Amino acid sequence: MMQKPDIAIPPKDLNMLQTVLDAWCSQHRILRKDATAEAKILINEYKRGNRSQIALIDALINSTTH
Repeated sequence: MMQKPDIAIPPKDLNMLQTVLDAWCSQHRILRKDATAEAKILINEYKRGNRSQIALIDALINSTTH
C-alpha cells in the first residue's frame, strides 16, 4: 500500500486549523504548546479530506472521550 505524500496546507486552511485548535485549548484550559496530540489529530483529519470546522471539532471530541 502506498503512503500518501504529505500535502501542503494552504494558509487559509492553516488558519482554520489554528482557530479550531485555539478554541479547543481555551475551552479545555490547556496551553496550545501542550496540545500536540490534538494538533496531530487535526492535521490527520485534514489530510483525510476534512475541511469543516465542525467535523474537525467532532474528531477531537471523539478522540478524547474515553
